[in-house]
Amino acid sequence: MADRYTHDILVTWGDCDPARIVYTGRIPNFCLDAINAFLNDTLGGGWFIQELDHNMGMPFVNMSLDFRAPVTPRHPLRCSVAVARLGTSSVTFRVEGHQDGRLCFEGSFTEVFTVADRFEKQPIPERVRRVLENHLT
Repeated sequence: MADRYTHDILVTWGDCDPARIVYTGRIPNFCLDAINAFLNDTLGGGWFIQELDHNMGMPFVNMSLDFRAPVTPRHPLRCSVAVARLGTSSVTFRVEGHQDGRLCFEGSFTEVFTVADRFEKQPIPERVRRVLENHLT
């Protein structure tokens, strides 16, 4: 089993709603930040670099989140990212968010690979597949 990639997020007051917990709509954004950081650190660039420098798009086709405990500004939010599934032209990431040792949320995020300038599906490029396979759980 591969080690999970982790990305820490500083949760701030501005992320919260009147109930003094993180606004629900921020949670997917935290997950996307963690996936982008994973891509940046493992592929040498996140979505922006992949799209512009490698003509590789990765639009999302599915997102699913389960909430387990509230997220607050009290502790750093540690988001872990792993590759849950590799298809021919898609990847599914599993993201978990923990604060102070407690699981706060877990989610599944599926992207399909495209030739960016044509927005046409393509198989996962071999340079990317090799990296993703190293993080398959």
